[in-house]
Amino acid sequence: MHQGIRQKDLYPPNKSILVKSKRENKMVFRVAVATQALLLILLLTTPHFVLAGKKGGGGGKKGGGGKGGAKKPSAPYRAPKNGGGGAKNKPSKPATPYRPPVVPEPKKPVADSTPLPEAVATIEVPRPGTLSRGPACKGNGEGIIYKGGPLLTGELNLSIIFYGQWQSQHKDLIRSFLSSLAVPGSTANQWWAIVESYQTVANMPNQGVHIKVGTQSSDDKASLGKVLTKDFIKQLVQRAKSGNPNTLAVIFAHKDVAVADLCRGKCYEHGAFDNMPYLIVGNPEVECPGSCAIPFAKASYGPAGDTVKPPNGDLGVDATIINFASGLASVVTNPFNGGFSKPGPKTWAIEAGNACEDMFGSGAGPGQPGKMTIDAAGCGYNAVGDGGARFLLPAIWDPKSSTCWTPM
Repeated sequence: MHQGIRQKDLYPPNKSILVKSKRENKMVFRVAVATQALLLILLLTTPHFVLAGKKGGGGGKKGGGGKGGAKKPSAPYRAPKNGGGGAKNKPSKPATPYRPPVVPEPKKPVADSTPLPEAVATIEVPRPGTLSRGPACKGNGEGIIYKGGPLLTGELNLSIIFYGQWQSQHKDLIRSFLSSLAVPGSTANQWWAIVESYQTVANMPNQGVHIKVGTQSSDDKASLGKVLTKDFIKQLVQRAKSGNPNTLAVIFAHKDVAVADLCRGKCYEHGAFDNMPYLIVGNPEVECPGSCAIPFAKASYGPAGDTVKPPNGDLGVDATIINFASGLASVVTNPFNGGFSKPGPKTWAIEAGNACEDMFGSGAGPGQPGKMTIDAAGCGYNAVGDGGARFLLPAIWDPKSSTCWTPM
């Protein structure tokens, strides 16, 4: 070999062969890794296949018969009748299907043959034709005496002021109550006859009390404000003067108007200014339903008692009529504080209209309104008047029997 010439110069390495060799080595390495991974997967999954085969009872490797067939596709799996093994394999016992644990059904309670006690109905529903006049209970009128003063008798002109935003249908309902008092034979007329009987007890000729609406006006904007004090009430009474003799000023305050001294134990007030009697009644819907809207609302104090729905579907106006009826009976029989009354527990007197407080029928007592008619809608009433209008009238003190009286 020629000196100075190296062997590697004579035989230079083939670079393409070297690159190809490296690629083959990488490929071999990858195949080896993949093969190891596949073997590992088979090792991990094979026990599960074996176990599944044992549980299912199949004999062949591919779910078929004893020999199995690699080329022929297997038929859809059907549960074997006798373990599903092939001809050469020993038939295995069928796998026991899963059944949920049997939960015993609860024993049905044996019906008690003992009859349940009947519910005690504190609000009785009378049968048709059972309306009758009669005393309700004693009340608080014992001791009411006649002091020798004038009563309101004969034709009585009402001068009405609706103070605040009274709706027209509510005004109509109040006027319907007034006209019902004069319907002969109606329960409202029978109730009013007790008021008229005070004249006989006072040894006066019984001229009756014939209600007539003389004038009526509305103050929708509540021009004197929404808190009526004695001074404001006096101004309203002066407005109500109509020039007619034997006039009674009646003021109905809307539910958003507060009246001094009301909702504090009394739900109406009556008196006189310049020898003109007046009666003011508030709508208790907002301010004091628990004291002046019974039995349409739960009592705020004492026994809660039973409640009924108002007969005309409006708690405020139906309760206003109750309080108006009580006040009207009181002012007619004691207009100037010289008629029928007795001293009360506070500053106001016990009179015909408040001696039977929160009583509406026979059997009434603390928390129990007494007997009344309940219609299918749950509305309670005890008086029917003009045009079949229904009202719930309060018990009134009967001076002849010295008891509280209602139509039922």
